Amino acid sequence: MDTISTPVEPNMLKPIVVGYDGSDGSKRAVRWAARHASATGLPLIVAYCWAWPLFTHDLGPVTGVKDSGLQNEAEKTASEGLDLAVQTAPDADVSKRLVAGFPAEVLTRLSTEASLLVTGTRGLGGFSGLLVGSVSLHLAASASCPILVVREDQPEDDNVLVAVDGSPESDRAVLKAADLAKTLHQSLHVLHAQPFHRHMVVDLTDAERHPIIEQSLNLLPTGTDLAVVEETVSAISVPGAIVDRARTASCVVLGAKGRNTLGARRGSTVHAVLHHATGNVLVVR
Repeated sequence: MDTISTPVEPNMLKPIVVGYDGSDGSKRAVRWAARHASATGLPLIVAYCWAWPLFTHDLGPVTGVKDSGLQNEAEKTASEGLDLAVQTAPDADVSKRLVAGFPAEVLTRLSTEASLLVTGTRGLGGFSGLLVGSVSLHLAASASCPILVVREDQPEDDNVLVAVDGSPESDRAVLKAADLAKTLHQSLHVLHAQPFHRHMVVDLTDAERHPIIEQSLNLLPTGTDLAVVEETVSAISVPGAIVDRARTASCVVLGAKGRNTLGARRGSTVHAVLHHATGNVLVVR
C-alpha cells in the first residue's frame, strides 16, 4: 500500500494531484486533470483515499473467493482512476497512489507536495458516504497549494475569470489565472467587484482604471500576448457578482481569503462561489 512519506525533491516538478473515488464528479476531475497535465507537462498523481485500514486489519481476500477483500477493491478503484487518466491523455505522465486515511486529511497532506490539487464537486468519499463537496470546502481552507474544483471537464466558454481585491492572495490568483488562461489558449477577464452602498462616491471617470485593477494588471509579464478584459462593478452582493460573471467563464479564480472595503480578512466569498458557481472554481492560497 502506498504512503505519502516520500518528499518531492526540490529540483523535481511538483505534480498535479487529483482525488478519485469512483463517483461521476471525480471522473470529471480526473479527465480535467489529465488534460491539464498533458498541456503543462507536469506529472499527474491519481489518489484514492480509503479509511478501512484505520478500522480493521482484515483487508485480505476471503478464503476461496478470488479477487475479494477490501484491499483488492481499493486497488481496483485506484487502477480505474489511473486507467481513466491514461485514456484521456495518453501522453501524460500518470501514476496512482492508494493512501489510507480520510479524504480531507490525506489530500491536505498531499497538497504539500503538489503544484495543484484537483477534486470533483460532490460524490461519495472513501468511507461512510463522505461528500466530496465537504472535502472541497475543507481543502479550500487548508490545502497548501491551489485547489481546483471541477464541475465540467471540458467547459465550452473561452475565458478565465479572476476576481481581484488587492490582497496578497488576490495577486497570487492573478498570476495563477494568467497561467491557466495561457495554457488553455483563452482570454483573461479581471473583475473587481466592490460592495455597493447608498452613499458611496465614485471618483473614477469612464476613462480611468480602478487602482486594484491597475495593481492586478501590473503583475502580468511585460509584453504578454494574453488578451485581457478588465471590469469594475459595484454590487449589493460581491459573491453574487462573481458568480454571475462566472457563468460565461471556463473557470473562476480567486484568493482563499481577501479583504472587504474596511480591510478585514474574509473567506465567505470563496464558500459562496464554491456553492453557487455553475462552472469550475480555482482557489489560490
